[in-house]
Amino acid sequence: MMKKIMIMVLLMSASLSAGLIEDGITQARKGNNTEALKLFEKSCNETKTAQGCYYSAQAYAKGTVVPKDTMRAFEYYEKSCDLSYTDGCMVVGSAYYYGRGTKQDYAKAEKILGQACEEGDANGCFLVGSMHDLGQGVVRDTKKALSYYTKACNYGSKKACEYQRQMSAN
Repeated sequence: MMKKIMIMVLLMSASLSAGLIEDGITQARKGNNTEALKLFEKSCNETKTAQGCYYSAQAYAKGTVVPKDTMRAFEYYEKSCDLSYTDGCMVVGSAYYYGRGTKQDYAKAEKILGQACEEGDANGCFLVGSMHDLGQGVVRDTKKALSYYTKACNYGSKKACEYQRQMSAN
């Protein structure tokens, strides 16, 4: 009986999350961006929906709905990444990799971009491959670099395919 109750609670929670996102998108399409943001933030903060966190981050990053707030945007991108939203991980990982909006931190970049890579993001794989290829924040390891370039190539990165061919030829 308890198992059935737990399943019903989970299903209701998932339905609520999806409903908030759908309602937010509908409001945005109608031009009610402030209401859309409220729904996305509620989705993120109350039901822990990664997509809601990402859309909230976008609003604060662009500054079209609310005043631009890069720190708040970064917090929402981090939340989306913590909830395994690959696009959010790419924003956060890239920020650490390049030192944009935050202190450059290759260790954090490698971890987060590696997570994006494991989720199938070609750019995440390429950047981790570059880190290993160049020894950025890690011990230079061309075998690991080649492995990441191969993944990135398999996920559709033409640049990674070029790097992979060059490394394999040497």
